[in-house]
Amino acid sequence: MTVDPNLYDREVAGSTAPASGWVIFAGTMVMLAAAVNVMYGITLLLRDEWVVITRDALVRFDTTTVGVTYIVFAVLLFAVAIGILRGDLWARVAGILIATFNLLSQMAFMSLYPAWSWLVIIVDGLIIYGLAVHGDEVAEI
Repeated sequence: MTVDPNLYDREVAGSTAPASGWVIFAGTMVMLAAAVNVMYGITLLLRDEWVVITRDALVRFDTTTVGVTYIVFAVLLFAVAIGILRGDLWARVAGILIATFNLLSQMAFMSLYPAWSWLVIIVDGLIIYGLAVHGDEVAEI
């Protein structure tokens, strides 16, 4: 028995084949990460006194610079999330790279809010898994 390589591109009974749940999860989480990064960036820009940097911090930084960086990063994340949900290969590759970078940046700034950083690290790992293992299962939705 052979498997049709175009199985996910073919219309079945008037509808497209379903997209992988992992890819939908990854795209949704990337979009959610974009929204959270915008809120975090705005907080760093407008209310930097809410962020406490201890002497034990791995990285010391200017909160304005980090705030702008998070907002720019959020715009990029939003574009990638749309691409992932559309089934674009470039977006899957970019999603894996960005989730990896975000995971590493959360480790660098873990001293700000460790519980949040661990949550984001776990979600980034699931995004990487979903896109790497199930990314080719997506159909255009």
